[in-house]
Amino acid sequence: MIAGYNDRTCTNGKGGIKSVLLFPLGAMSGVTVLNNEVTALTVTGEVFLYKLKSNLSSYTAPIKVDKNNGTLFYEQSLSMIIASDNKELRSEIHLLAQNEVVCLVENADGTIVALGFGEGLQIADANEYTSGVLKGDRRGHVIVLNGMENDEVPDVASGVYTTLLLQQSPVI
Repeated sequence: MIAGYNDRTCTNGKGGIKSVLLFPLGAMSGVTVLNNEVTALTVTGEVFLYKLKSNLSSYTAPIKVDKNNGTLFYEQSLSMIIASDNKELRSEIHLLAQNEVVCLVENADGTIVALGFGEGLQIADANEYTSGVLKGDRRGHVIVLNGMENDEVPDVASGVYTTLLLQQSPVI
């Protein structure tokens, strides 16, 4: 450790995510990362924005260490809950499953982080497509993307994120 941290002073630790902006891993270029923040990024082609309902979706990125092998990596997982279903969405999820993607996640507090930034995320076996049983049940999808990265999760500068939003398809 090179600096301390006082968790007792922080009372603004809102959980949850608002949206996920994703694009193919191979579409990135012109990447600059300074002090674990993406300050420049060019994406060729379209990006896709998933606006998510509050209090449902989440991500994790625990550090994994194997002392015997001397290895360290981050096991990233993103779970997006989509309370909707139609043939277009099912086709989109099918296409998503065929690609490695980078996901820029907008947290509930407005900060943005990049998951899959080095090696990409891919659809995992943990996905769910359900009709529900009762009228109060969710009808829709749980989309789970997993990946393993060598480096910790970087933040994304707000200007980079705002610029990429202009490339989204379909434009909302």
